[in-house]
Amino acid sequence: SIGRSAPVGAQSARSARAPACIYGVRTAMLPPALLRSAALLRGSCRSGSGGGSGGLLAGVVRRGGGRHDGLLSSGPAVALPEGQARRSFATTVFNVKPPPGRPEGEQTLFIVGINEGKFFGQDSAEEALKLLERIAEHGSTYNLLFSLTERQLSELEEDHKVKNQRLTPSRELEGKRCCEFVPIMQAGMVDKCSRRALGRLLRTTQGHVAWRLWRTPREAIQLYWAYWRRKEYKNEAMRKFWMRVAPAAAYTYFEEGSELMAIRAVELLAAAHGQGKGSTWVFVVNNEFFEPVARRIGLFLDESAPQKLGSSDFSKELRDRASELCTDVPDLTPLLLFVYLGLPIIVLQSCFFGLERAWHASGLQDQLVVPENRE
Repeated sequence: SIGRSAPVGAQSARSARAPACIYGVRTAMLPPALLRSAALLRGSCRSGSGGGSGGLLAGVVRRGGGRHDGLLSSGPAVALPEGQARRSFATTVFNVKPPPGRPEGEQTLFIVGINEGKFFGQDSAEEALKLLERIAEHGSTYNLLFSLTERQLSELEEDHKVKNQRLTPSRELEGKRCCEFVPIMQAGMVDKCSRRALGRLLRTTQGHVAWRLWRTPREAIQLYWAYWRRKEYKNEAMRKFWMRVAPAAAYTYFEEGSELMAIRAVELLAAAHGQGKGSTWVFVVNNEFFEPVARRIGLFLDESAPQKLGSSDFSKELRDRASELCTDVPDLTPLLLFVYLGLPIIVLQSCFFGLERAWHASGLQDQLVVPENRE
């Protein structure tokens, strides 16, 4: 597996052979010497420069020296002294070698997981902004990818335009939906980089999940108690909770959504790879999707990634699978609400009225309750 639970020791042998893909691990935190946090607090301006992508991975990984060297690489883990904890965040990186004869066609994909509504600290927008700062300081342009839907991204871009080349302060964003993506999106606006949304339409996802719940009544019944506990879990804990309570429906929501995002990301890499254009991609995802997205992209970008990305058969397989995942199915949500919520209420109401009628017809009320005699 890749990402949060990736075993590093098993990858050391692969790194010795210089594989086409650098397998990502849950890495140590980047050095806190960058200026993005100040940009979030004050809405200050940031700058970036263009340029090629050659040697980007080494520059982003090794810049700064010391114990942070190679913190995004696939080498063996460094043992820390007993009692010393390593602060880490969710990030992984994949590197695809350029096609033959095109030495500048290297593809580098960073995947960053962030928590809902979090701007600073571990698993926050700050970490993604630090990564963008590293890439920009290295002199490379980048492309932003988001786990949002196209509608969500367009609404964020419309509601949070960049003014005077400044990022919106975090205090003005707190409590708003998808607010954790806004600083990263605005940084891309300032740098004039492309921004793409890879998430599946909510309508399509709802239809697939409702169909799965209709096919598995046991999981639908579990929602009676799980619904009241849904707010206790967020981010990665939320995915684990629903995978435990309703595994089939949760698989449809998390795994299928992650697979579609992974396919779309790989298709973008394949298009740039076929043109021989070196590109840097930064894929920002919610942490509930980080592990399955990184795992599925790792399955696509294995050691044969350069050959796969140039294969028409591989591209056709991706398109066919993406079409299958995006197929709209009848939304059974109203039927589920009627069967599992409406019918129980009707039955309970009918039982109550029946018992009340039987009580009055039996005359027990007159026998048990002695009428008051005022004479």
